[in-house]
Amino acid sequence: MAHLRKQRFVMVLLFVGYVCGPVAVAWSQQAEQDGTMEVIGTGKIYRDNVAKARDEAIERGLWNAVEQGVGHLIPSASVVGHFQLLNDRVYSRTEEFIHDYKVLTESKAGQYYRVVVRVTLLMSALQDKLQNIGILIAHKEMPSVLILLSEQNVGEVSPRYSLGQDAFTKLPLATEDTLSTYMRDKGFVILGPGTLLTQENVFGPDYEGYELSDEAAIKLAEQVDVEVVIIGKAFALFSGNILGTDMKSIEATLSIRAIRTDNGTVIGSCEATGAAVHANAMVAGTEALTLAASAVAEELSRQIAVNWGREASQPVLVELVVSGIKEYADFVRFRTILRNEISGVKNVYLRGIKAGEAQMDVDIQGNTRTLADELMLKNFEGFGVNIFEIGQSEIKLELIPKQNLPDESRRPDETRSEW
Repeated sequence: MAHLRKQRFVMVLLFVGYVCGPVAVAWSQQAEQDGTMEVIGTGKIYRDNVAKARDEAIERGLWNAVEQGVGHLIPSASVVGHFQLLNDRVYSRTEEFIHDYKVLTESKAGQYYRVVVRVTLLMSALQDKLQNIGILIAHKEMPSVLILLSEQNVGEVSPRYSLGQDAFTKLPLATEDTLSTYMRDKGFVILGPGTLLTQENVFGPDYEGYELSDEAAIKLAEQVDVEVVIIGKAFALFSGNILGTDMKSIEATLSIRAIRTDNGTVIGSCEATGAAVHANAMVAGTEALTLAASAVAEELSRQIAVNWGREASQPVLVELVVSGIKEYADFVRFRTILRNEISGVKNVYLRGIKAGEAQMDVDIQGNTRTLADELMLKNFEGFGVNIFEIGQSEIKLELIPKQNLPDESRRPDETRSEW
């Protein structure tokens, strides 16, 4: 990430248009968190009020600077797609992102007053704002997602859901497909219910129905090792014929929520409606369901991205139970490596040790699964680690002397299926 930030502030020349034509922008390397540029601002002179036109020109210049900062952080397609949100939350609050500015030169030309302003942007503040409102999303922070919806179109006697259909002959759910496509384009790793169906899993009565409980959905998501599960229901209803025609009016409603699988927290929820008209009621229903899903997709994705990033950035306390301690020196080495060499670990607190077993609290940036992954990939001198239980806030593992390990050449990720 650091090398990307450094690249952002290499001196470059950008050209943008604003009333008077091109604006030259130069990024300074004076500080990683700041960006310095020179922009042109233009104000129109009304009733010979030059002072007001000058103030307007400076304001426009500052607006241009923030706009260029945004353009440097996100692609133009995102700027266009989120322009209203950017206008409300960023462009209208330029003072939040400007460290200082200086008018380098100014001139009057006819009815216009123009200034060249050197502006120092607080790029870190601008980046944080874009992340907080869900526009700037780091792909490495995107969670994997399982989508489990039910859907009932006009003319169907009961709702359909993917787990209730054959994996190879199932009819696609319009809402599920629409949401999957949108979120995949945004960088989420999407798994459909078909992944569960093709793994020959046996589903009990808790999973047979149109509205899964949070607990049942989390258990299903854990089978395919995803971090967020989305559940919800959609239905389309006949509203009536368009007056004087055979055209059917259909309205669809979709309610949906996203749940973290590691702690059961709801990190996003939305409800939306869609309406469509067609001579064929089912065609109109499918279109209305698709429109409802489209209305939900952007907001739900934004909520997940914002809340996931916020949760991931906060340390959590994981209880670590270590058994199989034959030599105290091995445990001391394990605890030292855990504190100093395992990524994400902030601190380690020993709660107690007796009869070859120790209990510790580990302050970590992440969750139990990320900690378990780091431990499995670590090569400990003199002993190995066998993780035999991973819970939402607890990991149980065993220290094994190297001579007792079955095969030291075995890769850690090959043993993961035994957890």
